Amino acid sequence: MTALAPIRHRLAQFAREIGLSADTTGDMLLATYEALANVAEHAYPPGVQGTFDLRADSRPDEGVLTISIVDRGSWKLEADNSRARRGRGVRLMHACSDSARVETGDEGTRIHLQWNYRASLPEPEQQVKP
Repeated sequence: MTALAPIRHRLAQFAREIGLSADTTGDMLLATYEALANVAEHAYPPGVQGTFDLRADSRPDEGVLTISIVDRGSWKLEADNSRARRGRGVRLMHACSDSARVETGDEGTRIHLQWNYRASLPEPEQQVKP
């Protein structure tokens, strides 16, 4: 999971570039990290390296940020869910985003996360450029 740190840093930088609030940035980073952790844990069998694509799109005119994560594995959730602290990742993604969708199929899994951030942006005349 150490490979995810550079992705987190780049997403934080992207959030600053598009002017996300600190709260929305925190939610975005947490939900995205959870989605990536689920890919790492569930998409590919133990010992098998897999790949994923991550795309972050901002539509500032609409105030919408969308993050899509696509893997090519097949999510195999553990049959033993007796560990009480397991199974909350998708709920966390929903709680930290305005919209979260997980679509599974034979070709892999797609996770779509979305935030509506227009309301958190200052009015154009109030925005300060560095």
